[in-house]
Amino acid sequence: MRTWVLAVLAGFALSPCARAADGALEPFVAEYDVRYGSMSVGSSRTELRRGPAAGQWSIESLSDASGLARLVASGTLSQRSVFETSGTGIRPLQYRFDDGTRRTGRDVALDFDWRAGRVTGTAEAETVDLPAGPGLQDAASIQALVLLRLRAGVEPGTIDMIEKDYVKHYRYTLLRRERIKTALGTLDTVVYRSAREGSSRETLFWHAPSLGYAMVQAEQRRDGKKAFQTYIRSYQPGR
Repeated sequence: MRTWVLAVLAGFALSPCARAADGALEPFVAEYDVRYGSMSVGSSRTELRRGPAAGQWSIESLSDASGLARLVASGTLSQRSVFETSGTGIRPLQYRFDDGTRRTGRDVALDFDWRAGRVTGTAEAETVDLPAGPGLQDAASIQALVLLRLRAGVEPGTIDMIEKDYVKHYRYTLLRRERIKTALGTLDTVVYRSAREGSSRETLFWHAPSLGYAMVQAEQRRDGKKAFQTYIRSYQPGR
C-alpha cells in the first residue's frame, strides 16, 4: 500500500501544461489535487523549466499526502528529471526520487550516459546498470515526452520506461474525446489510456488541446475499478 500511494503522489503530477499546441514545450508551474474516491489524499506542485543549455529542461514535482494517506507517506516526496529535447524526442540525463523520509531505502538516483548506452545508479538500495536503448525514459521524463508528442501531432505510441532496476513498456491508446469541467473551466479533452500488457493496472489521462494538451485530469484503475484520481487546481505559465 505504501508503494502504491508513493507512486500515485509522485506520478500523477507530472504532465506539464502549455499555452499552445506549437510542438514545443513551455515552462509552467501547476498544482494538482489527488483523491481516492471522495477522500482527498494529497496535493502536488510541479514545475517545468528550461535548463542552462539549449534544448535542456528539468521537471520537478513536490508532493504531500493528506488525511489518512499521511500514515504511509508522511514526508514531502520529490521527483526530478533533467532531460534534453530534439524534435519529438526526449533523452533523460539524470533522475532523482526522494520519498520524503530520512531513510534512503526507497530513494532512486539514475544517470544516463547516451554515448556509452548505459543507465547506472541505485534504486531502492539496489545497484542499477542497464542498457539505455533508444527512447528510454525515466518516471518523470515519460510524461514530458507524451506532452511533446501530442503538441507535435504525433501519437505517443509505446514508450519504454525504467522503473527501479528494470524496464517497462507502456502503450498509450486514444480512447475518446470528452468535454469535462475543471478548475480552469469547461474544456474539450482527448482521453488516453496508458497500460502494460498483462498488467491489471491502467491510467487514463485527459489532455486539453486548447491548453497545449495539458493533462487536466487522470485516473488510476486496478482490475477495472477506480483507485486514485488527480485534478488540476491551478496553472501559471513560466518564463
